[in-house]
Amino acid sequence: MLGILLTYASPLLRYDIVVRTLLHVLRWVYWPFDDLLKRVENSPGLPVPDPTSPYWTQPPSPIAQRNSSSEGKRLPEDADIVIIGSGITGTSFARTILDHGNGNDVHGKPLRIVMLEARDACSGATGRNGGHITPVLYQDYAMAQKIIRFRLSHLEQLLQVAEEEGLSSDSQCRRVEAFDVFHDKNLFRQAKSWLEEYQEDLPEESRNYRIYETAEELEPLQLSKSTVGCLSTTAGSVHPYRLVTGILGRLLNSYQANFDLFTHTPCTDVKTSDEDDLDQYIVETPRGAIRARHIVHATNGWVSHLLPGMRGKVFPARGVMTAQIPREEKSSEEPKEAMSTTNRASWTGTRSFVFYPSTSVGVYDYLTQQLPSGGSSRSSYPSPNGELMLGGGFAHGAVADIGNADDSEWSPAVGEYVRQALGSYFSVKRNGEKEGKDEVKATWSGILGISADERPWVGRIPVSITARGRQTASGEWIAAGYTGEGMVQAWMSGKALGHMVLGVELDSWLPEVFMVTEERWRSAGFESFVCRIR
Repeated sequence: MLGILLTYASPLLRYDIVVRTLLHVLRWVYWPFDDLLKRVENSPGLPVPDPTSPYWTQPPSPIAQRNSSSEGKRLPEDADIVIIGSGITGTSFARTILDHGNGNDVHGKPLRIVMLEARDACSGATGRNGGHITPVLYQDYAMAQKIIRFRLSHLEQLLQVAEEEGLSSDSQCRRVEAFDVFHDKNLFRQAKSWLEEYQEDLPEESRNYRIYETAEELEPLQLSKSTVGCLSTTAGSVHPYRLVTGILGRLLNSYQANFDLFTHTPCTDVKTSDEDDLDQYIVETPRGAIRARHIVHATNGWVSHLLPGMRGKVFPARGVMTAQIPREEKSSEEPKEAMSTTNRASWTGTRSFVFYPSTSVGVYDYLTQQLPSGGSSRSSYPSPNGELMLGGGFAHGAVADIGNADDSEWSPAVGEYVRQALGSYFSVKRNGEKEGKDEVKATWSGILGISADERPWVGRIPVSITARGRQTASGEWIAAGYTGEGMVQAWMSGKALGHMVLGVELDSWLPEVFMVTEERWRSAGFESFVCRIR
């Protein structure tokens, strides 16, 4: 029967049938894969209480444990809006909705907003990622141009926000030259072809791209001899933890009567009211319950814990990051354009990288670098020291890490790979001297939210998905599922959600395909996600 189907089906359909059949067979014969599918299909649970410690959070923000003790400030009994999650999405939403009317809604009525965080403030993916404001563009050019522009808008938006909030120094938010570095000739050739098509249709957005492929062009970049070519463009880099906690600190100070944050206060359940008011929810926590008309789910990889209907639609995946101190500087006699990664007169803190060491764009590592010592003198935090922030190695632990929401540890194989990977990407030795090593200062894990159709989910959640059926119209909202691209999707998604809840016109800048619909929800699933990976 399968043979007959494959004979008459279209090539794409035949591919889907083969993949789905293989998935079912794998589930029966390979128990780790069956375990993976069970994780994807089930609740990710609450964030674990003892996560690994990211280098970004050293030292912690003054608001890291705000209202964390049950012996301190009591949880309010009522609120207009409860935001679950204190990362970049929840912060963008809170800033949008509070600043729009100086703490009031569109009718001039004061808003009461409560933000709940299961652990320290900004302790999820935002405080654990690579700090790149570098969207995937030409590789995914089959996507709509509107999505391209949406992703690109994040750099200017975050630069503007950092400036407005007085956080440019603390957050190190800045433009950098972003390099895609290829080790496979065929993949590099394909990338140049994608870029050419991208530049034909979007010349303004792609005008800053540059191609490096000759020995003379590549040598000053200090990349390894395995490098066959690079593409570069303007992108951004940021200290995500300090940006977000800085914004939250300002909001908490400016809107003391409207807004508060309760850390170490996990939301354990959302229920509908048993009373006559069909539009109220009961948000349950270990410290008491809050009645609210609107619930904003901004927990990304954990979002399906409180939204069972989203299981298999957005699921967690564990990644690994490191902070490494670059190897010692070379002699000052070395030509300036070929100085080591730590030379303060060269490119420290001005570049970021995505490395493609194999034949697929689905296998990559990513690197950004903090500013050199003294490069952020107006910051209230200790000066950075040019730390190299490297993440990746996902292919080395995918079976164990997909569906895994435990960031109290990391896969040993992935951790070891990331700790050693820099040696295969750069070469700064000269005159036959021994290659130095980059000192690993910290290793940690973080939880991504993977969308089954690879697009964020933004908007009002239909009652049919929440399964909290007493509501006449759902008051639950979501912005989640950034699939590893949160820094170029989350801020504007949170901003869009703020406009939606306020009832303010979006001016059509949010891609329609990000919106939550029942049709989209029915078609998204893990099997379809795997079928798109080719």
